[in-house]
Amino acid sequence: MEGKYVTTDSTWFLNLTTNTTTQDSDNFLYGFPGKYSPYSTPTAIFLALLLGSIIIGTIIGNILVCIAVKKVRKLRKPCNYLLVSLAVSDLSVAILVMPLSVIYEIWGSWPLGSIMCDFWVSLDVLSCTASILNLCAISVDRYKAITKPLEYTVKRTPRRMGVWIALVWCMAGCISVAPLLILGNEYKTSETGRIDCNVCQNSWYQFYATMVSFYFPTAVMIYVYCMIYMAAHKIVLEEIRAQNHLEAHCYMDIEPQQNLSVPVITRPNNSDEQTTRTSSPLKQHRSSSASTTGRPRQHATVVSCKNPFKSLYCSRS
Repeated sequence: MEGKYVTTDSTWFLNLTTNTTTQDSDNFLYGFPGKYSPYSTPTAIFLALLLGSIIIGTIIGNILVCIAVKKVRKLRKPCNYLLVSLAVSDLSVAILVMPLSVIYEIWGSWPLGSIMCDFWVSLDVLSCTASILNLCAISVDRYKAITKPLEYTVKRTPRRMGVWIALVWCMAGCISVAPLLILGNEYKTSETGRIDCNVCQNSWYQFYATMVSFYFPTAVMIYVYCMIYMAAHKIVLEEIRAQNHLEAHCYMDIEPQQNLSVPVITRPNNSDEQTTRTSSPLKQHRSSSASTTGRPRQHATVVSCKNPFKSLYCSRS
């Protein structure tokens, strides 16, 4: 009786555990996006996989950039320090900002509390602003390198690049810290129970943040890249003009002399005297060959130099 009771009790416990696990799994699958989510369960799963793959790709790509600059000696130059700074800012976005953004987007409500809300919003503003400002600094660096290559190459030192990177991150920090310490971010619960987590909605802060972190860097990049295009186009035109000038001065054409008599060799009968009219050994050779074949040539040789850097083409007429 005792063994039978134990067996019955164990079977009851096993059935209870199985039923509880099945119910939890069903509740998770049916309630996965959450009641505030605008997506259905299959759509939410697809978005989670898609955005997760984007996050993984972003992390791997930026880590490879940092490793390449670290390991390859030729890439360890001051001009690539800004690229490393850009990779670090994008890496912080991929690790610290994008996963929480995926959770917030799929759930439709912020599930992590007010402290994590401030942390997430501040990191979002800091990393994205630093990324845009790094792009702006890279464009200015490229413009100076193209327009003043000799002068700027000497000035492009590791210390100067470090100052540029520090300035970029300080500007990004000034934008991200203001809501956290002074104005405060938006963390509120709606009447339906949905929790929203947004950056500070103060109009003056919005104007200041958007101007410094987006509109001003975008305007600078557009202007600088237009100037880079014009400078590169000017350099190409100057090279083409110089090449054409060099080819025009290198072209050499010796015109035939119209009044120059053709050398003739006469051999009088029973006489050793020969009368020749030549002006050079080359013309003697031409006249002798002409008199032998019976077809005297009427023009001198024309030599044309097409290009000094290629082989010499000589045409004879």
